[in-house]
Amino acid sequence: MRIDGWVITVSAAAFLLAGPVGAQQNETNSAQSGFLGNAYSLLQDAQSPSGQTVKRWIAPEVKAGAYESILIEPNVFYPQPQSTKQVTAQTLKDINAYFNESVKRELTGLYKFASEPGPKTLRLRTAITSVAVKDMGLKPYQFLPIAFIITGGKTSKDASIAAEYEVQDTETGKVVAVGMRQGTGVELKSATQPLTLADVKPVIDAWVKDLRAFIEAARQKK
Repeated sequence: MRIDGWVITVSAAAFLLAGPVGAQQNETNSAQSGFLGNAYSLLQDAQSPSGQTVKRWIAPEVKAGAYESILIEPNVFYPQPQSTKQVTAQTLKDINAYFNESVKRELTGLYKFASEPGPKTLRLRTAITSVAVKDMGLKPYQFLPIAFIITGGKTSKDASIAAEYEVQDTETGKVVAVGMRQGTGVELKSATQPLTLADVKPVIDAWVKDLRAFIEAARQKK
């Protein structure tokens, strides 16, 4: 029995989407951080449990129930960010900590947590590829900075966060799923207002809820 959405659930946390991905190919390409290497060409539009459009790929041979454990690598920022007055080092630290905590919270009870590779074990690698402030009304990714910079302009601003993920079979070393997510959080009061964890927390919460919903739905299928 094949269930295409099963493995991807493991990584939806990174993925992690509260808004649609850009439809234009050049916009999507401009948002690629490099974290996924050569895997971007595999990505296709798909729908999350909450009805959001995401980019992902799952190996067609992956079978439901094949994995019992998961090795979760600590989330990273990719590329390494340079903090600013609007996105401080403390904010980046807070976002990273909450992201790691949220993924483990939603996977608790669904998988055994592994500390090393082994049979029937997945490895989850995630990266936050952007934490920024973008102009409202523009297409997602249009002004989404990969180097963690802030967009200019005098229009209203939204907190924005993006992430990429990879799921690997630890026994074979084969990559079985990859994906990208982008979301818009709280509208900031001004173009200079500092961004905080609270501004992007709703996006992360939505991503990890999708994560759990994916897994639970897949396991209910015959």
